[in-house]
Amino acid sequence: MRAVVSSLQRGYKSAPVFFRGQLVESQDTPERLEAFIAVALEMGLDLIEPPVVVDPLLKSVHEPGYLEFLTEAPGRWPQMMPGVTSLMPNIYPTRHFPARLPQHYLGQAGYYLGDMVSPLTAQTWGAALGSASSAAHAASLVLSGEPVAYALCRPSGHHAHADMGQGFCFLNNAAIAAIVGRTRHARVAVIDVDVHHGNGTQHIFYDRDDVFFTSLHSDPEMTYPFFTGHADEVGSGKGEGFNLNLPLKIGSGDTDYLCALDIAIERIRRFDAGFLVVSLGLDAHESDILGSLNVTSEGFVEIARRLAALRLPTVLVQEGGYTVSQVGNALRAVLSVFAATVK
Repeated sequence: MRAVVSSLQRGYKSAPVFFRGQLVESQDTPERLEAFIAVALEMGLDLIEPPVVVDPLLKSVHEPGYLEFLTEAPGRWPQMMPGVTSLMPNIYPTRHFPARLPQHYLGQAGYYLGDMVSPLTAQTWGAALGSASSAAHAASLVLSGEPVAYALCRPSGHHAHADMGQGFCFLNNAAIAAIVGRTRHARVAVIDVDVHHGNGTQHIFYDRDDVFFTSLHSDPEMTYPFFTGHADEVGSGKGEGFNLNLPLKIGSGDTDYLCALDIAIERIRRFDAGFLVVSLGLDAHESDILGSLNVTSEGFVEIARRLAALRLPTVLVQEGGYTVSQVGNALRAVLSVFAATVK
């Protein structure tokens, strides 16, 4: 089993974020990635440097205008506001007015960045590009015959929409991996086990019938991202019936989580997917500082066992997991199961 991580990702530090009413250091720290790498090395996984993802693949998932904003705004913003090194919205489109793209970068920030925990800096694009490259190459390894590959993605991706960054996410790594899978497989399934709803991934595939998306997450009535992730969101147009949300009550543990997982797995079987992408959030773990569920390390072992039992070519794409001192336990639990399946 091989793991993929780009050198572009390492050392990336977010600007401070506005969180729960205060400007604080981001919970998405560089130490998270180093913790993931340490577990991969400890387990003897081969670490691979990926080639940089090609532009057409990025544009198959993300709108060109959004990609242009990510690449150009950090360089132009300091010219407009000398001394200000990060771009964060202070106004957003609202329910009462259409979302027109303004010319001013502050307005564009409100259009292209969906919250105040995703500031844009000069380092953001390189790190996001490296993360997307890791996911794309891991998917390519699986297409080439590897039964499973692990993409050490940070920044994460599942909150990134086709045209908007959100929740520490800028490029949707899982969606990019799924599109790579689609080059060889008629049907691809994406299952998101992060504690937060994968709203960006849902948005990207919501009207498609060739990619089935399912997400297990804490109830959005009480949990970020709040506005999506409800059970009645089932897809639209030809994608109707190919989107499955399984919201869980705050505080749910292994039993409730695994019951929901069984529902998701049965739907993946019925979909007859040929390729599986797992948005591997670890923040459903009972120790996580941003989590609201109580899945144990043993629970993560069972999650991995049930996913591995699908016997599908599988890409594990790292998403959340924020308690650095504990995140390795959940990751080790998952990787140990998948590593055993390829020996």
